[in-house]
Amino acid sequence: MNPKNFNKLFKKRAFLVYLSSILFCTLILYALIDIHIIKHDFYEKKFKEQSIGRIEIPSYRGRILDRNGIVLAYSLPSYSIAIRPNQIEMNRIPEIYSFLTENSIDIGTQKEFVDLVVKLREDNVPFYFIKRKFSNTIGKFSKINSFKGIEIIREPTGKRYYNFECMKDIIGIVDIDEKGIEGIELYLEQYESTIKGTNGYYELMFDALGNPNYNRVISYRPPIDGKDVKLSIDVILQQSIDVLARKKMTEHGASEVTIVVANKYGEILSCVSVDKEPNDFVIGGINKLYEPGSIFKIFTVVAALECGLSPKERFFSGPSIVIDGWTINNADDGLYTSGYENMEDILTYSFNVGTVTLMQKIGRKRFIQYLHKLGFYEYSGVEHPSDVKPLLGDLRDEPDIRFATISFGQGIAVTPLHILRLMVIIANGGYKVPLTFLKKSSISMKEKVLSDYTVKEIRKYLRSVVCKGTGKKAEVPGYYCAGKTGTAQMPSPDGGYSEGKYIASFVGFFPFFDPEYIIIVSVKEPKGMYYGGQVAAPIFRETVALIISHYNLKPYKEVQNKE
Repeated sequence: MNPKNFNKLFKKRAFLVYLSSILFCTLILYALIDIHIIKHDFYEKKFKEQSIGRIEIPSYRGRILDRNGIVLAYSLPSYSIAIRPNQIEMNRIPEIYSFLTENSIDIGTQKEFVDLVVKLREDNVPFYFIKRKFSNTIGKFSKINSFKGIEIIREPTGKRYYNFECMKDIIGIVDIDEKGIEGIELYLEQYESTIKGTNGYYELMFDALGNPNYNRVISYRPPIDGKDVKLSIDVILQQSIDVLARKKMTEHGASEVTIVVANKYGEILSCVSVDKEPNDFVIGGINKLYEPGSIFKIFTVVAALECGLSPKERFFSGPSIVIDGWTINNADDGLYTSGYENMEDILTYSFNVGTVTLMQKIGRKRFIQYLHKLGFYEYSGVEHPSDVKPLLGDLRDEPDIRFATISFGQGIAVTPLHILRLMVIIANGGYKVPLTFLKKSSISMKEKVLSDYTVKEIRKYLRSVVCKGTGKKAEVPGYYCAGKTGTAQMPSPDGGYSEGKYIASFVGFFPFFDPEYIIIVSVKEPKGMYYGGQVAAPIFRETVALIISHYNLKPYKEVQNKE
């Protein structure tokens, strides 16, 4: 080839190589700028998604304590047993089965275990739990490492333990992952997030196979365990009252006995409801509506006092009265009325007719206003998912007979807690407070709904009930009890009332001069005696005795002398 032509060709080719190099370098430079500057965030996100990840470190659920710090519910580290079916040596299954059953791991019969492993193999299941959260210790399972295809797994969440059977329905339960699903546990899950704690995490590098490299931790946040929650319940008192309620249910052949104790701030100290046919997490004191009967007369008399009716005035009280063509009689309990009685005697001797007369004097508009004002259209306030509102309905257009029967506790449906709440208002000086299962650092006593005058008068009447009226069997000498009896017929599913079926009740407080403890007792379907003064008042008295013994309370006169 001509040297001249060769030089031209060489220069052309060299120039092309030079241009290609420039273009290649430009493309590389553009790609670098695109990756590191223009699309920096996109590629950084991709990098982190593929090579950086988080491993969560679960927190433990906080404990539940009673008002004195006694542990009611707590969580411990938990373990589960899992198998990898394809790795299990089939000839060692009898040995594996014996080891598990000797250590109280229930997996059915040996044949059922073999069939399970075979099926899991056929379905190509790589991993299977055979027992979740079986224990809080793994020391006795150290031999498990000698079997292929079976292993102990540390669960990310703990196992929940409950110390007191008598608190089961109130506290409730959590699921396998420690999330509250019943009772106070559910309430706390929904509204008190601090008991759940905050999970921690490791943020670290993962290798190409997705395995975490704990030597390359990018960031770490330790878990914060849930905070303890203190209840208002006194569990030792709860146990004593639970025993009393069960004894009385047997003694009276009753289908259900409920006893609830609160202090004047609305804190529930004990809530017991025993049933012949128990239904888990259904608590009679909280969520079973019933017709309260004569204990509701407290409300009518309170409303009359608030409306300005004079304690000295005498009201028509019987023996019967006709409303809308219906005849209302006084109870056939042997108590005599002269025909006209003052408010104190109407409540003391529980005259239905006198209570109806009071309602008529109050008037339906103000009667409804006080039903709202004193909480009979509200929840009781307890931190329990089964809390319900009373069933009264819109009474504005109801006939007169409806108001007449409501005045003495028929034709409405309330819970024992709503009656208890009314008595708490009377005991604490007229302040409306929600009932509570949680121990509060401070109680708000701002909403005053009853005047001091009304509180003073109604307390005097309630003391009269115990001194000389239907509640004589509620008295504890030296402790000055006050309260009201109730006897209510039970509604029939077919309409009207069931023959011979009653709920006997008593609600009261002590000591009369400075009320501290408020108690409601209801006994459903007692056999034989059924009046509240015969059945529920003595149980109130025994409950008072338990409280006196538990808190070592001195008689009122003895306290006065010391002062």
